[in-house]
Amino acid sequence: MTLRRRMFVLGQSAQLRQWNAVWVFRARQARQESRRLRQHARALQARYQHWRQRYLLVECTWCQQHLSWQFLGQPMVELPPTSHGVCLTCFATQVQELRRRNP
Repeated sequence: MTLRRRMFVLGQSAQLRQWNAVWVFRARQARQESRRLRQHARALQARYQHWRQRYLLVECTWCQQHLSWQFLGQPMVELPPTSHGVCLTCFATQVQELRRRNP
């Protein structure tokens, strides 16, 4: 192998090592970011569970539209996570239907 060829191969391997070092660094950063995001997701999930135990979702019986959240004094253990009410639109519709049935 000529000296020129050896220099070319050595230059390439130095460049490959440098690129490899960059990619190893980027992979390490990606793993750290992934770990951070998983920890953040776990924290959000715990916060969500905390609030869902203390608030009851109230939704419309007919159309399942979200109406409000109702605060509970004690955290829920076995109660269902939703309660039902009637939204104004469904209430008006039901009143009109009852009026038609009973003239």
